[in-house]
Amino acid sequence: MSSVWMHPIDTPNAWKGSQFENDASWILQLTREEISDIEHAVDFAKASGMKLEDIQQAQFPLTVMAKRLTSVYQEIRNGRGFVILRGLPVDRYSAEDVGLIFWGIGRYLGAPLYQNQNYDLLGHVYDYGRKYGEIDVRGYEGKGHLPYHTDNCDLVGLLCLRKGLSGGISSIVSSVTVHNEILATHPEFLGLLYNGFYYIRREEALTSKGVSETPVPVFGHRDGVVSCRYIRNQINAGAVKRGLPLTRIELEALDYFDELTRRADLRLDMDLQPGDMQLCNNYTTLHSRTEFTDGPEPHQKRHMIRLWLKYFETWPIAEQFHKQMGYVHSGDKKKAVEA
Repeated sequence: MSSVWMHPIDTPNAWKGSQFENDASWILQLTREEISDIEHAVDFAKASGMKLEDIQQAQFPLTVMAKRLTSVYQEIRNGRGFVILRGLPVDRYSAEDVGLIFWGIGRYLGAPLYQNQNYDLLGHVYDYGRKYGEIDVRGYEGKGHLPYHTDNCDLVGLLCLRKGLSGGISSIVSSVTVHNEILATHPEFLGLLYNGFYYIRREEALTSKGVSETPVPVFGHRDGVVSCRYIRNQINAGAVKRGLPLTRIELEALDYFDELTRRADLRLDMDLQPGDMQLCNNYTTLHSRTEFTDGPEPHQKRHMIRLWLKYFETWPIAEQFHKQMGYVHSGDKKKAVEA
């Protein structure tokens, strides 16, 4: 068993949603000067004629907004772990330009990571007509409720391009606070969570190699920093695939983890508006979404743009804790990172 962090964590990323009832400091309103700065950068990037994936800071030059993003990066990585950038007037731009804006902003926050086996660097989250919960379906492909989970990256960003008719409420919770609550109330579960569970390999789920080779820890710590990786659906499917049901105590630990993520005083709900950019530290924040309903018209169909980013500085990850680096190239051969 990997060592377990057995001390309460008192850092800014150990927050509770209830503390933000009268505190909107996590919502950062873009100024007119910042929006103008972004628009000039878009014109410069388009004039370069470069492909999206080749555009870096030099091809998306920001001045006023760059200062804001420096503080945003520090808040996400070293502070509370999340922010909302609000006020981008997406109705002014084409969908392609909105994607370019999000990409350009992302280049000031980290290095882009591939998000699927198609090696998309800019993901699109909407209803593909697939049902989450089926063994080979990823959450972004359907409209159903997504339980609290992490993604395969350091920093996850979502930009709201359009809302649906109803639903689709985003919610986050501090995984550090969840760790504190488990330590305080059911410390006997922590060993199981640090040991981890076998995960389905979703893209290979229908093959004989559809399960991780080793257990994937839910929690890991290094240098006093506790990190979290958690996707309950993949754990459940991994147990089914292996033909080895989860034990009673394992189920109790996972169910209690899920119960804490849903607790009203711990979670922070947000109804993302068009132009909102939600940016979260993937090691210290879990995210969720309620089921949504689309309308018949294009402007009534929920559409989010997603970025997976790697921090500029290495995050302290325990040896047993799986790296979260999306889907990577290996020379000319592309392969998915396990679990």
